[in-house]
Amino acid sequence: MPLSALADDGSMNFSVNAVLPENQIDKSKSYFELLMKPGQVQELEVMLNNPFDKEVTVVGYANTAITNDNGIVDYSINKPKLDSTLKAPFSEITEMEKETIVPPKSSKKVKIKVTMPKEKFDGVILGGLHFTEKEDENKENKKKAGVQIENRFAFAIGVLLKETDTDVNPDMKLGKIAASQINYRNVVKANLQNTEPVIMHDLNVKARVTQKGKKATLFETNKDSMRMAPNSNFDYSIYWENKEFKAGKYTLHMTATNASHKWKWSKDFEITGEEAKKLNEQAVELKKDYTKWYILGAVAGVLLLLIITYALGQYMNRRKQKKRKKKKKNNKRKKVAPNNTRPNSSRKKKSGKR
Repeated sequence: MPLSALADDGSMNFSVNAVLPENQIDKSKSYFELLMKPGQVQELEVMLNNPFDKEVTVVGYANTAITNDNGIVDYSINKPKLDSTLKAPFSEITEMEKETIVPPKSSKKVKIKVTMPKEKFDGVILGGLHFTEKEDENKENKKKAGVQIENRFAFAIGVLLKETDTDVNPDMKLGKIAASQINYRNVVKANLQNTEPVIMHDLNVKARVTQKGKKATLFETNKDSMRMAPNSNFDYSIYWENKEFKAGKYTLHMTATNASHKWKWSKDFEITGEEAKKLNEQAVELKKDYTKWYILGAVAGVLLLLIITYALGQYMNRRKQKKRKKKKKNNKRKKVAPNNTRPNSSRKKKSGKR
């Protein structure tokens, strides 16, 4: 659970701290962890502190906790796409002022109204109070014009709300599997869903892809120590190692475990030729697979060799046939020649008698 500042350049123009109420479960925590009742309305308080000589305008949002694609609980996204199993999003049971002006070298209290669902429930509602400095209009105009400006920073204070101490068993489902990309690199994304109102801690996932009906692993990605927000989902990525997608049918074999539970799935999916072509064209640092060209080249070489062998064989056969015919003709001539000389010799003998 966060009480955190996120900044790239270290320029923090304000700070925040939670004012913990009486129904705070653990007073040592710096975030809100509250025991509530069905239908209860409560005001939470956060102190904004400005230690500088210039006033600062702080923008605040009450965000529902989600799970990002790195397997981390994320409180920073305003109006994210929420999971279908989430009945009471933190953003919908919370009201707060969007902007607060904090004078120079002073502090200002921000109040956040929370209204619990009327129906009693086991489990938790999880969200975050997200604060960032309002961007200066001049800087915003420069940004639109393409001028580089300094980084902004933000604070997030976690809010965990519960009504009972009843333990809720987590449950996970494997959803859609599809070819996709991260930073223009080919991946297969498998949607994992936590369907229960409980935070999933120390989630370990092993995933591998095979051709459908085959055992050999083509690609695999394993991740440890992930966390999931209650009633949330995220896309778990299996990296394709900078290789081309090939159209075909595949099977995803996946195992997910935490300290006390284990889930196992084998699910088929397909990458179409159109998907493979489109994503391969967009991919960077792609290691092209020339195997099919090698095979085609080898087949073409074999066919060419067969054609040459056949043509050479035909040529040799024709030569042999010509030689046979020529020899046959010569033999006939030799046989005919003695018959032609006999009449001449007989004639000579007759003329001698005379």
